Amino acid sequence: MGSRPATHRDDATRIHMTAMPSARRSPLAACLLALLCVAGASRAQVAPGIVASELDLAARQVETGEFGAARDWLLDHVTDLSAGVNRYDPALVRPLTLLGDAYMGLGEPAEALRQYQHATHLARVSSGLRSPQQVEIVYREATALKSLGALQDANEREEYAFRILAESSDPSDPELLPAINRLAGWYLETDNPYPARALYQQALVIHQATGQLESETAVPALRGLAASFRLERFPPVYERNEEPPIGAGISPMVAAQMAGNALPAGEQALQQVARIRKAQEESNPQGYLEAILELADWYNLFEKPSRANPLYAHAFELMAKVPNADPVAFFADPRTLYFPDPGQTRDRAVRGKGEIRDGFVEVGYAVTDTGFSRDLVTIASEPKGLMDMRVRRSLRAARYRPALVNGVAVATANRVYRHEFQYEEEPEPEAEGKAEAEAEGKAKPKAEAEAEAEADDKPSKRAGTP
Repeated sequence: MGSRPATHRDDATRIHMTAMPSARRSPLAACLLALLCVAGASRAQVAPGIVASELDLAARQVETGEFGAARDWLLDHVTDLSAGVNRYDPALVRPLTLLGDAYMGLGEPAEALRQYQHATHLARVSSGLRSPQQVEIVYREATALKSLGALQDANEREEYAFRILAESSDPSDPELLPAINRLAGWYLETDNPYPARALYQQALVIHQATGQLESETAVPALRGLAASFRLERFPPVYERNEEPPIGAGISPMVAAQMAGNALPAGEQALQQVARIRKAQEESNPQGYLEAILELADWYNLFEKPSRANPLYAHAFELMAKVPNADPVAFFADPRTLYFPDPGQTRDRAVRGKGEIRDGFVEVGYAVTDTGFSRDLVTIASEPKGLMDMRVRRSLRAARYRPALVNGVAVATANRVYRHEFQYEEEPEPEAEGKAEAEAEGKAKPKAEAEAEAEADDKPSKRAGTP
């Protein structure tokens, strides 16, 4: 990067030149002295422009990944600025925000959060407690909190930012759409489909009111609406825990009212996306291809191969026309569409009471031409029997996009899935209870094996439902 403009004069040079008799001053020295005097007299007018250019340079350094250089200058700048202005001066907001960005780039979210919180506080003091000017900084707070794993706190910041924008906008204002899509996307990310669905429906109402329902701008809301139904039907874990979802709480009654027949609801939304992208096929062939694949995957998830297979064949043909695309390689292997997390065994979950060990389960399986897993065989596991049943159960519920040969769905054999996990090594039982524990351990794998053998012969009709 270029060198920064000087913002401080050398006091020794200034004093020496000022004390120099006028007869001994060269024309150059006299000119420099005059310039320094003008600069000193008008410092209040010149400094803001210099500072603005410096901040722009720091912002560019952050954008280009020069986080260390940006942080070092911003730390000095914030220190100097704080010494010369009121501690609530709004001039501190931008450098503090950029300093937070630099810390995020350096992988220090805790320090970034501290800078963002300071900047948000100053923005609220200077612009008002409910001012929209704070929203972009609040979003940064949420991002830092997510990096720290503080998801509930991150959710509070996401919802707070949305409330601020919603209060200052008309509910039908298209300017609200980015905030709606952001919060809805966050709800999907945290496995909370119902408030996400309500927001995407609000977005589609706005698109309809502005005549944009058949335009590209409506695509994020249409895809998000379909994703909310998909998440409801195919939860990310095999067994839901008792913890409430992160985000806006929905009562069971409201959830029941919002629940619908996922197949047609998502189908209609994704069909509309395909129509929108079809109109842009010439200028955006990749976008149309993605829309066709997403709709085909939807049908495959909901066990409608008669609808999915023609779309897969069409996608194969479309990809052959896309520059630098290789449909043969792309469709050579099955792609996972849904695989519920096996979770953790309750018996030996990591609770910090014993020695933590690494375990694994390897299962061989085949994928049918309709995207189901079949012929499950446990290849190896450590410790034996601890997580075998859970992993096999998740594989049975999984759904895949089948491999394609010349656009035709085919079965794929000899696949291996490996699941790795951590568990606690149990302490040796007391002598009198050892025999009883061993007997219980032998009985349990036998019962599990019988249950697995019976389940392997039955296709799952409700994906994601125990």
